[in-house]
Amino acid sequence: MKSPLVLTNRDEYQKKVAFAAETIYQMAKAGYGPMAGNAVLGFKHGPPMLSRDGVTNIKELRSEDPFEDDIIATIRQVSEKNNIKVGDGTTAVTILAYHLLMAAQRMEIKGINPMEIARKLKEAEIIALKHIDKLKKPIGETTPQDIATVSAGDSALGQMIADLVIEVGKDGGVLVEAYEGLGVHNQLVDGFYFRKGYKETKLINDEAANQSNHYNVPILISAKPFNTEVDIAPVLDLILKGGYKEVVIIGEVSNAALETLLKTKASGILMGVPIDPPYAAGGTQLFLSDVAVMTGAQVYNGINFSTEMLGQADEVLVNGYSTTILGGKGDKKDIDKRIESLQEQLKTETNQQSIQFIKDRLGRLSGKMAIIQVGGAIEFERDEKMLRVQDAVCAVQSALKDGIVPGGGVTLARVKGTEFDDAFKQPFKQLANNAGLNADGLLAQIEAAGAWKGFNLREMSNAPIDMLRSGVIDPSLVIKEVVTNAVSVASGLITASAAIAWPNEVKQ
Repeated sequence: MKSPLVLTNRDEYQKKVAFAAETIYQMAKAGYGPMAGNAVLGFKHGPPMLSRDGVTNIKELRSEDPFEDDIIATIRQVSEKNNIKVGDGTTAVTILAYHLLMAAQRMEIKGINPMEIARKLKEAEIIALKHIDKLKKPIGETTPQDIATVSAGDSALGQMIADLVIEVGKDGGVLVEAYEGLGVHNQLVDGFYFRKGYKETKLINDEAANQSNHYNVPILISAKPFNTEVDIAPVLDLILKGGYKEVVIIGEVSNAALETLLKTKASGILMGVPIDPPYAAGGTQLFLSDVAVMTGAQVYNGINFSTEMLGQADEVLVNGYSTTILGGKGDKKDIDKRIESLQEQLKTETNQQSIQFIKDRLGRLSGKMAIIQVGGAIEFERDEKMLRVQDAVCAVQSALKDGIVPGGGVTLARVKGTEFDDAFKQPFKQLANNAGLNADGLLAQIEAAGAWKGFNLREMSNAPIDMLRSGVIDPSLVIKEVVTNAVSVASGLITASAAIAWPNEVKQ
């Protein structure tokens, strides 16, 4: 196996930092703003993808130099972090990070110590965050549509997304999934909803409608897989002795155990409807725990089953692809406590999949979920639209949590009193450049105008306009994350003097 490469010359490493940062910056800025173009992204495997999503555009960017490749990955990571946390700002954070880093390197050339530069960057972050908090306003009645429209790139789609997010709340579950047909379709689902349906059509009570409805039904939640008749028969016997004629089983049921359920139904003794959990590994345990809280059940682990462990619900609707539990009999205090715990986890979680999982759990426990199905004529058209929809959902949720600020780069352009003021102006200037406008001229106009004055680059005016009234706004959480993440990566790279990297063929 090849050995890692080592670089300990600071000057040489900082040159690689500058080159790598320039590379990812050039890719990011090309698709920045409403007047920018698309990027056609080619992949080693599969068809190309058409994208205007910042984090997607830089996702496959690589360098043959392993040190530069790692630097690109470091900057890409903060862009992804912005997307994970607030669903937007992915390109802005890359642009700001690049200009902060270049300003930092110029400071070092003038003789300022890198650690002192990092301190100055932190001071700039504090000033910028205070500026954002001072500028922000609470979200208004029409604002959610404006925010969703900016991210989704379509006013009708923006309206639909805003309506759904408002309906389920800022922490509600919004499931965005691929659809095989054309267009975008949505529905609101009341109750505890998940994407797993029945396992066997012979174990439903309405074969004509291809579904099964159960009222005032007991629910068995099992962490232990039922693999054989020996596993499941004693449990079914106790349920029958408890006076029940039907039961919904949420847990893994193998074909052998399924045969036992078919026999009990055929004999008219007991109807059991098995439903697989929608997740694997650790996700299954957490999901089953949530169902138990919602229904007042105890999770069966294979030992000492009793009917007191069964949950209850007013209704369970099962079809071929989903299950909805209505009127779960869990204690409201326990449900609220679980929701509060998940909301706290959401504040600190950084992994994208974990964040989405927590949001899905919150949506189910709150008893309301929105489902958005996105279709397209070709695969990359559908995938690109799905990314825009997901961004719009996150942006509206962020705005509901912390308010809004002027969009279009205006908020950052107004940051004053730092040694990096020019860097904060660059996102605005890049948006204007991509629209073919005189960036410096526009910047001078907004600096002379009021705090919420700026330009709508889609519909240019001769003078600055009211950004709130024109709907050119950003969630304040997005802009805060842009600042924090950009400062973080710029500080980390300017203070780096040595590196270890693996040859690309080893990493692959």
